[in-house]
Amino acid sequence: MKNFDLHMHSNYSKDGELTPKELIAIAKEKELEVIALSDHDCMLGIDEMIEEGKKEGIRVIPAIEFSTLFENGSDCHLLGYNFDYKQEYFQTIGAVLQKRMDEAFHVRVEKLRAMYPVHIDEEQVLKDAGNENPWFLMCERMFNDPAHADIEDFKDYRKGGKRSDPAPVNFFWDKCQKGSPLYVHVEMPSFKETVKKIHDAGGIAVLAHPFRTFYHNEELLEKAIECGIDGIEAYSNYHDEEMNRYYADYAKKHGLLITCGSDFHGKLKPSIEMGNYGSHVDGKEEILQNFLHAIDKER
Repeated sequence: MKNFDLHMHSNYSKDGELTPKELIAIAKEKELEVIALSDHDCMLGIDEMIEEGKKEGIRVIPAIEFSTLFENGSDCHLLGYNFDYKQEYFQTIGAVLQKRMDEAFHVRVEKLRAMYPVHIDEEQVLKDAGNENPWFLMCERMFNDPAHADIEDFKDYRKGGKRSDPAPVNFFWDKCQKGSPLYVHVEMPSFKETVKKIHDAGGIAVLAHPFRTFYHNEELLEKAIECGIDGIEAYSNYHDEEMNRYYADYAKKHGLLITCGSDFHGKLKPSIEMGNYGSHVDGKEEILQNFLHAIDKER
């Protein structure tokens, strides 16, 4: 049975740590035979990753994790696999979105200051973060600052807290989504239009780690199907076992592909291991074969 991981990030993602070559070395160590590089709105590492994979006999599937807005206005990530990523739209969208996200970071810092008695040296955070995502560094300093020890909302995100691994990601999902005082709207491409662009470029579109947004919300899932998705990343480290089963069962019931992805980033998500999707997966070989058949058929 082939081992695989269809969702990981390199240092070409602002929150990724390792080079494509280093990712391939880990994949070889883990005895993975099929992997996909899916950096955030970025295609810069794909060619390098494919070449490094060939040297080690590992099939690398080109993929992207797109930032999109769903019909209800929620942020939603969408995985595109095996499409013509060299088209101009895909080559330029990352820079456009990064500028908007940089602007949103500033607004969110202002909202944090208004909501909590915190000191955040935004200029220093940006300087120290360099090319990495400043949100991670800012959260680390904010949660660990002794002056913030009495802020009750931070308790679960400090070291040893129930939402501390990884704290910046969990805090963002828990406190910064639509409807929260910390929410900042970022104009992103629509989910539906991005599905169409992936299809028009010869690829398949998979709803990434749907987590709580779509959990037992069949109305939203039906809208995702109406938008044309080909599959659901049912098995993810962000889901508990019940969520994994729910999304896998839903995908089977509606004739959608099931995918499995670790969402490996390296040091910023230290508990996530490449090749691990959070729980046991039944029928892994069938899942992989169905996926490979679908992407090879499209191209």
